[in-house]
Amino acid sequence: MPDTWLHDLTAQAPMPAVAVAVFDRDATVAESVHGVADLTTGRPVTRDCWWDLASLTKVLVTLPAVLRLGLPRDRPIGELWPRARGRAAGACTVDDLLAHRSGLPATVRFYETLHGPAIVDAALGTARSAPEPVYSDLGYIILGALVEDLTGRPLDGGGLRLGGPVAPAVATELCPWRGRLICGEVHDENAAALGGYGGHAGAFGTLDLVTAAARRSLGPLPPPCLAQNSAGERFAAGWWLHPARGLGGPGAGRDGFGASGFVGNRIWFEPSRGYGVVVLSNRIHPTRGDRTPYAAWCDDLLTRIATELT
Repeated sequence: MPDTWLHDLTAQAPMPAVAVAVFDRDATVAESVHGVADLTTGRPVTRDCWWDLASLTKVLVTLPAVLRLGLPRDRPIGELWPRARGRAAGACTVDDLLAHRSGLPATVRFYETLHGPAIVDAALGTARSAPEPVYSDLGYIILGALVEDLTGRPLDGGGLRLGGPVAPAVATELCPWRGRLICGEVHDENAAALGGYGGHAGAFGTLDLVTAAARRSLGPLPPPCLAQNSAGERFAAGWWLHPARGLGGPGAGRDGFGASGFVGNRIWFEPSRGYGVVVLSNRIHPTRGDRTPYAAWCDDLLTRIATELT
């Protein structure tokens, strides 16, 4: 696939800054970086810029860290982790948390009243009220703390950085809660209140680092489905499986899987076609708003990639 085509499409992106890499199991096939890293200064984005990965932290940092522990994934975490014993979430298994079938809500604004370890304790004590699988930040806040407590070490980013500050960085939102532009530190409010990162958000990476981390997850087969809800959303350990809220675009393969981040990031794999795609952007810069233009552009991008590579 000629880089010139990808450069043309990234130049049309409705986000201030965007970086795209298309890769197979061996190498990067094409890539492009384009736009403005910070609209308040006009600073252009470059290849060495660091991007807030938002919820991609779940699959690129927390998921591999949990799997490395080798815990029995079908036992309640309250049996494995003293801190969870007797707490509402202590009855969840590791797979319940990984596959968003814990019954925990999508998110809670802990940052409005709590900070630091108190947020983890509040997540552990949150009632399991969701009647079916729902994509949940709380499950990964808990998993990140579980890894740190059982290993006695901070989460290992595997080359990615956790929490910041990082520079040069791509700016995200003019945050109403903090009253300033966020650049080089985590956008997610709960992660910020946790101290800069959590198991659900807080990783930063350059395009090269994120592509390398993503490539390690591209296998010949998609991960098995561990949960499905009435809306047809299907979850593996960490990953969304096709149709995955349309993350793979209109031409996604039936075995496609991926993940996304609120700030405007996406990873999508096509195992049977042998390639994957990383999209990094600052969709919410300087303010969050309608994500429809971003989603439509991603659809065009993924459709063209599928055409070119297959």
